[in-house]
Amino acid sequence: MDGRVSGRSAARGPISLETRPFYEEIGVGRFAVLAGLLTVSVSAWFFSAATVRIAVIPPDAFFYVSQLPAVYWLGLVSTLALLPARTLVFGRVRTILEISSLFMLSLYLIGLPSFAYQNPRFLDTYQHEGNSLSLMNLGGWFNNPVWYVYQFPGAYTFFADLTSVAGIDSFQLMLYYPAVLSLIVAFFAYVIARTFGNRFSVIVAMVIMSGFWFQLHLSPQSLELIPYLGFMYLLLRMFEDKTHSRLLTLMLIASIPVFVFSHPETSLVMSLGTIGFLILKPVISSGRLQVIRSNISNVGPFLVVLLGFVAVWWFGVATAALGVVLGIADAAASAGLGGLPYIPQKAPPTPLASYQVALLVEEGMSAAIWVLGLFLLIFIKRFRDREYFLAGLFLAAVSTIPVALFGNPDVLQRSYLFALIPFAFLSASLLERRADLRIRSWSFLRPFAISLVVLVVGFSIVMPLPRYAGDSFQYLPQSDLLAANVAATTNVHSLLVAHPGWYGEKYYAPFYGYEGAILLEQSDITGKSGIYIKFSTYGANAGYNLTFANADRTADYLLIQDFFDNLYIMRFGSNSAYYVNLKSAFETDASHSFNLVYSTGTDRLYENRHLG
Repeated sequence: MDGRVSGRSAARGPISLETRPFYEEIGVGRFAVLAGLLTVSVSAWFFSAATVRIAVIPPDAFFYVSQLPAVYWLGLVSTLALLPARTLVFGRVRTILEISSLFMLSLYLIGLPSFAYQNPRFLDTYQHEGNSLSLMNLGGWFNNPVWYVYQFPGAYTFFADLTSVAGIDSFQLMLYYPAVLSLIVAFFAYVIARTFGNRFSVIVAMVIMSGFWFQLHLSPQSLELIPYLGFMYLLLRMFEDKTHSRLLTLMLIASIPVFVFSHPETSLVMSLGTIGFLILKPVISSGRLQVIRSNISNVGPFLVVLLGFVAVWWFGVATAALGVVLGIADAAASAGLGGLPYIPQKAPPTPLASYQVALLVEEGMSAAIWVLGLFLLIFIKRFRDREYFLAGLFLAAVSTIPVALFGNPDVLQRSYLFALIPFAFLSASLLERRADLRIRSWSFLRPFAISLVVLVVGFSIVMPLPRYAGDSFQYLPQSDLLAANVAATTNVHSLLVAHPGWYGEKYYAPFYGYEGAILLEQSDITGKSGIYIKFSTYGANAGYNLTFANADRTADYLLIQDFFDNLYIMRFGSNSAYYVNLKSAFETDASHSFNLVYSTGTDRLYENRHLG
């Protein structure tokens, strides 16, 4: 009997060792360090979320940064300190710690405004939620009067379902969407990085999250990041897992329709990147014919279906978007090849000093990613298939920079976004397999790894500036929303919205009951329903001279806001007084034909006297 008991004890011994609490294995000192850092990180974030309250934003790019308490920075430092501290633990505990630190970094850099701001930030989110409500209210996407909804309904269908099926309030959805999406993107980034190894996975994922000065507000572009990362994961798996390549290919092909009709640009970037992969390796490697065959066997079926669906959708449905893209490309080619000087159409000409600093930080962060990515291409001959694919995606993004410079500066943000993600994963792949990043006797492997850590720390510290610098003219205070509610009751009449920017007032339609998109003012809008804007303030070349015209007198109602004075000040700095005075003169002229019927102090609704 003693023998049997002894045998059982011996059998249970290893199990007992494996199930010991991790804090007993790592020792009291290490456990105290980890527990302390995690406690400070979590509690400091909750303190910041509870104490920072932003309802109105003055024209100052540093305003958001100035509202952050010292506790916020202490918590951020503690979160970053978890990066080296993760080496104190191993196995599953280390994985949990890495994911936790990544989530906390995302909440600090991206999620905090969802809890600190009174209303959803970023004007664009109002337009996109309004589009989803239009899709829901009109019962379908086909021939929807909002052209974006008609041509790319995928994301709007999802947003509409969150409201109609899940019952999420539109304002709550817009407010908390960035925080939730940042956690999803962070998790996807970590999972993809872990496919290469576990030494640098959290660092690479943090490079992505700390580099996200690109907005993650509710929009088709941000939602499309989820399938984009999903496609990238499946494609990278396909290069390594040959036994399941057919299954992975079928999964990719089955997802293509949703991927294409959810957002116009992402599918194009994926197509260009995959084509770049087909070209890169044969150009660099010997045995080109064999390499071409291998590449086609890897991604050929997926690419053919993707290009086919893109062509059918763009030429058959999204014809208006195709015209816009071709117009931008043509303008860029004409300016670039014609030797015309680069004149950024939407860039602030004489920005406020603080805003200029924020723009320079954006450009510096973008340049750092582009330069480091191009540096890795020096070693392209040592790449593997998955690294050639990531290099193709990176080059596809970089290739759009001329379009941004000579055509549409908005493209520059997407050039950065779609370069940041493949750059990070390319870095992970090379670092995890200890690639030979050597020029003669100099090895760049360790310096490059250190540079990624420096990027994470540096980007995390400066992120609040570029990401939230423009909120003074992108955030709607409560006075604007109250005035919008009152203005919505006039929808059987014509409402003229006086504003300096073509995009600024799209949130009124259809978010507040209008079925179509916002309308351009005509010569006579008396008695016509809908919301109108002045033609001279619409489009990429919009002027900021707000002058009262005869057509303005035909409007039934007129809405004027002081909110857009912030845009004048931020864009024109010391020259802004000229435009502010023009707006005041516009309102003075309007008072001869209109009576003030509603005011919040900063927002004023006028009624045409002919209605009385």
